[in-house]
Amino acid sequence: MEAALRDRLVRDVAAKIDTALIASSVTNGTQPRGLINYPGVQSMPAIGAPSLDDLHDAVGLAMAANVDTSRLRWLMTSRDFVNVRKLKDGQDRYQLQPDPTQEGAFRLLGFPVTITNRIPANGGAGTNESSIVLADFSQIAVARDLAPSVKILDQTYADFDQMAIRVVARYDAAPLNPEAVVVLRAVTP
Repeated sequence: MEAALRDRLVRDVAAKIDTALIASSVTNGTQPRGLINYPGVQSMPAIGAPSLDDLHDAVGLAMAANVDTSRLRWLMTSRDFVNVRKLKDGQDRYQLQPDPTQEGAFRLLGFPVTITNRIPANGGAGTNESSIVLADFSQIAVARDLAPSVKILDQTYADFDQMAIRVVARYDAAPLNPEAVVVLRAVTP
């Protein structure tokens, strides 16, 4: 039972850390600020339903910031990825074709895609808005001061047939070059 609890807690803590590193807006030092909320990033506001032109504009912003384009990667929700993949031209032809020779290799405009549902899909205000990120993740420093650890505290509560679980982890992240991150904001389905 202890091993099962420990495994579950480590997964839960990892999910919490991933969410914080991507979307946290906390600035009081209790958790790292998420990459969509870094100060100084390039921002494309009020995208709405994303078009291929919006994606090309994001690449253009990254290029204008002298980012090594071979290191760029998209980060988006599964909803946004599927909607972009469904874009069609005036003759009802899909504009993005998957490579049938590579299973599960998702790419947009030649750049790899990481699909994550850790990006809030409500824009933080009860809307149905999310964000799409194009970033050179080698320009973001992540520091781990203390790896996630789980400790079952049974001695303290043994008199009462109780156990306590303590989970501790310390991480931080910050952009080395904020302009290496382009955030498309207020993306809708």
